[in-house]
Amino acid sequence: MDGKKNVNIWKTLQKVPAGTMFVPLIIGALITTVCQGMLHFDLWATLGNPMQDMFSSSGQMLLIGLMLFCTGTSLKLSDMKEALHRGLVLIVTRLVVAYGLSALYFVLFGYDGIFGVSFLAFVCAVSSANAALYMGIIQPFGDKADKASFGIMLICSMPLLPLLFLGFFGTSGFGMAQVIQIISLLIPFVLGMVLGNLDGDIRQVFAGGNAIILPFLGFEFGSTINLFDAFKMLPQGLLMSLLYFIIVIGPSYFVERRLLKRPGYISFASASLAGVALSIPAMAAASNSALEPYVTSAVAILAFVLAVTNILAPFLVKWELKRHPAEQSR
Repeated sequence: MDGKKNVNIWKTLQKVPAGTMFVPLIIGALITTVCQGMLHFDLWATLGNPMQDMFSSSGQMLLIGLMLFCTGTSLKLSDMKEALHRGLVLIVTRLVVAYGLSALYFVLFGYDGIFGVSFLAFVCAVSSANAALYMGIIQPFGDKADKASFGIMLICSMPLLPLLFLGFFGTSGFGMAQVIQIISLLIPFVLGMVLGNLDGDIRQVFAGGNAIILPFLGFEFGSTINLFDAFKMLPQGLLMSLLYFIIVIGPSYFVERRLLKRPGYISFASASLAGVALSIPAMAAASNSALEPYVTSAVAILAFVLAVTNILAPFLVKWELKRHPAEQSR
């Protein structure tokens, strides 16, 4: 056994930006495309449980709840102090602009959006930040405050804020159903955070929890995508990727350079879509039926933006550091 060559599947996945979720998503989409798009049958429904809940969209909410719990256990309250001065300013700037433009987008174009980019896809994209990729990018050169910003960015990456925002645009307004849905999502996150801060062993046990969950969640997201339909969303994916970079980087970069007198690399390092953003359309539709027709197209667009932004973000940071080295701010 010891003489066998290791195939290194996991290491290969990690070389792809957001690969542990994105690659299973593509595999799941391929299976769905072949089975439903060409052979006209649902493989997971035919096999039944546990396969159906493991690999199809029927098990999404359970995995999302587990992911929220594991994420909560990793958040140290002590890490928040260092981030409040610098990181909070940039993140608040980013979110105010994102949600302000999202509200304007709805007023102007409604649920359908424009050029095939629905209101749901727009909100889920511009409000998202990949905290894990951010941490990986700034690790070699970021200072203590940069790294402490991970905690705040992690909270902003969770579905809570976009779900709260989308709740105000429901057909019946923001009512008890939306409140209960948000509370249901918040409880596992808060429970994990409390337990993780009370007991360091719990934090350590669940530290690798998301790494286990993400591949299965990727499969489940992929099971909602027919690539024949997704290919039709290519122009929308390109447009949303461009809008994402403009909306996310522009205001944040201005504040970072002009007000905080910083090199500007934080704005670029945080300009990538989080994998969890792909879960938000389904969660939002669960409490707002008006969004249900847009879930599939939104997931397809977000998957495209996920790939583009996670690949380009490290190169954009490298380009910015050549123009304004991090050492100049020390």
